[in-house]
Amino acid sequence: MSKKLLLLAAVLFMAASGMAFAAVENIKVSGDINMEAVGRDLSMGGTTHGQLDAESYLFSQVRLRFDADLTENVSGTVRLINERTWGEEDSYGDNSSVDLDLAYITMKEFLYQPLTIIAGRQNLHYGNGLIVGDPDTNMTMATSSTTAYRFGDLSLRKSFDAVRAILDFSPWTIDAIYSKVREPHTNRLDNTNLWGVNANYQWGSFQGVSELYYFGAQNNRYSLLYTPIDSQVPENQDITNVIGGRVQFNPIEKMTLGLEGAYQFGDVQNTVAQSYTSLNTPAQHLSAYAIEAMAEYRFMTKYNPKLGLTYVYLSGQDDLDGKNRGWDPMFEDQSLGEIINVLFPNSNIQGARVNGSIMPREDITLGLSYSWLKLANNINYSAASTTYTPPMGWYSQNTYDINPNNTYLGSEVDAYALYDYTEDVQLKVSGAWFIPGNFFADTNNDLAYSLRGGVNLNF
Repeated sequence: MSKKLLLLAAVLFMAASGMAFAAVENIKVSGDINMEAVGRDLSMGGTTHGQLDAESYLFSQVRLRFDADLTENVSGTVRLINERTWGEEDSYGDNSSVDLDLAYITMKEFLYQPLTIIAGRQNLHYGNGLIVGDPDTNMTMATSSTTAYRFGDLSLRKSFDAVRAILDFSPWTIDAIYSKVREPHTNRLDNTNLWGVNANYQWGSFQGVSELYYFGAQNNRYSLLYTPIDSQVPENQDITNVIGGRVQFNPIEKMTLGLEGAYQFGDVQNTVAQSYTSLNTPAQHLSAYAIEAMAEYRFMTKYNPKLGLTYVYLSGQDDLDGKNRGWDPMFEDQSLGEIINVLFPNSNIQGARVNGSIMPREDITLGLSYSWLKLANNINYSAASTTYTPPMGWYSQNTYDINPNNTYLGSEVDAYALYDYTEDVQLKVSGAWFIPGNFFADTNNDLAYSLRGGVNLNF
């Protein structure tokens, strides 16, 4: 057990035994344990460019949470997390790397009855996760371990270091945030900051919700591909602003419809094709947009069958007028498919997904989905470009041969089976198969797959 974990355990013990200064009314302990076996091959038949070969490993994700109610309006939350591959040893050889996942204070009726303040490391998620949901877009782990980095797209860590002010004027809720997403140094200009306001209105009927939002980010990173940089960038020349709205409602009891649209503007560092130029290159004005639509139909018959449809359009660079029209993924938390999430950034894509599920027994759920994906525009790939590299994460070691004049990226089939062994234990097996489109050359047009199976315990 690490020294930090021992110290935290000692503090919690003192609080529980009445030796702490705060008058703790109640402490709740909860958590979960997830263990999975993984078999993957995302090389798509490649034998050059450093493609990773087929993989086989086991990993575990463990979270332990403490919620303390101090007074009627004041509470604190701490959650620890460990994510690692089995058999991995950290740099100290004790195999016990534990990170801070959540650590925040909640103060209700703060100076003003409708106002709640939440300060500290906390989860932020708005709407469908198009703009804000994951600080690293599911591509890095809650650990510095390079071996566990391989399953970063499956990480459970979603927390932001943030201050959040919530005004509850039911049915309106106004949520303002400021987050320090990344602080490599204490220099003022090398940070990644996030700020914004989200206004949510709960309808009085149709289980409807409407949202209007503004979010801004001082990126200090190569936009779109989200590669963090440590060097300073010119002030006010790498800022993304986004305004948008979302509506979702049930026109009938069996159906849910949703639509979201957003527009981005600001300045980003200049780009050339898929590669990014030096920081001395003038910034480009950003002008990008996103559209998402969804529908779900619940048959409400035996076996609880459901059928869903999702459409996504995220703009890409489409002209040479000096503006950057490529959508900046910012801090998204969504994807059309497991392998799609690994191979492609949430930018310059147009895609659709059909998904369905059924419960043949009360404790068994079966699900299946099919996704189709193409480039919104292929201007990012010049005629001289012959390779593509995934934007980030473990699989950015792979480079694929491509046909730059083709825009069809491919399609994916995802399937899963979930068994509720008890109320607290679930068993799950899942598979994902990606069929490359004509964007990929013959040397990289083999089927890619990911197979997983595991058990999850909640307590």
